Amino acid sequence: MLYSGSKQDYGYNQSHANAAAALRKLPGVKVIEEERVPETIAAQRSMEGMINQDGAKLIIATSFGYFDPHVLKIAAKYPDVTFAHCGGIWKPGMPENVGTFYGYIFSAQYLSGILAGHMSKSKKLGVVAAKPTPNLIRSINAFALAARSVDPSITVQVIFTGEWTNPVREAESATSLIDQGADVIACHVDSPKVVVETAEKRGVMSCGYHSSQADLAPKGYLTGAEWNWIVPYTDFLDRARAKQPLEHYLRGGLAANFVKTGPIGAAVTPAARAALEQARGKLISGETVIFSGPLKDNKGNIVVPAGTVHKENDRALDPINYLVDGVTGQA
Repeated sequence: MLYSGSKQDYGYNQSHANAAAALRKLPGVKVIEEERVPETIAAQRSMEGMINQDGAKLIIATSFGYFDPHVLKIAAKYPDVTFAHCGGIWKPGMPENVGTFYGYIFSAQYLSGILAGHMSKSKKLGVVAAKPTPNLIRSINAFALAARSVDPSITVQVIFTGEWTNPVREAESATSLIDQGADVIACHVDSPKVVVETAEKRGVMSCGYHSSQADLAPKGYLTGAEWNWIVPYTDFLDRARAKQPLEHYLRGGLAANFVKTGPIGAAVTPAARAALEQARGKLISGETVIFSGPLKDNKGNIVVPAGTVHKENDRALDPINYLVDGVTGQA
């Protein structure tokens, strides 16, 4: 296991570390971990050390920047080792012993938006986000579409910090959104800790991301969109053990249990909780498709025409670059 940051970051790295801890409990499995591994040649050295010194047969590289060239280069050198990378896109011609995996987290963010929409009194929601990448934009849009399905008068303001981790700017952004009237703050940064703590100190509600931040905000935490990495991990583990061909592009959402909602906070009303469960059921059954036309962006342009439906796994969502109607911010 390679992590780019701390395993106790209350965020992305911790979500993977939680799954690694679950892997460790399986019979016959030994887990070797290294945290704070830069997305440089240091990653190659780390992987080679695990293979040559520890006998690793499955390498799980969790950070996006590990993929090209680092995982690809080491995988070509060690064809008998299985490599699983989070977020990469395998293409023909790449080493056959490399698989990639990811989850449709925007579906879980949609459920957070349902709770936020029901719980907000000011009808103003705020989002602190890192960068306007397609993955983040999908999630922000899903959160907003869900909240506005509860009440179309709800607006969502987004502030992009420009960095995956910047605690000072994250605190400043959360404070600014609260000062402008937002009473629910969501976040799309590597470690939501500062954002959630800032919201709690200011007496407003929050929605988390990656792993649970419930203990940081006992009064205001609503829920969070969380990864359930143990599902793809065990898929790669089972295939590696059985010496079966691995999945090069493994993806899943709520139905496949790749993503989930976190603990439901004490502040959440029974009506809001019931609405979340109803929305979850409709997403899993396919009755609700988040990106369904007609859909406008925040500049008034039709981005999904009437009659067009982009399901969870639709590759047309991969390059998404617009924020939907009702969202203030610049993608």
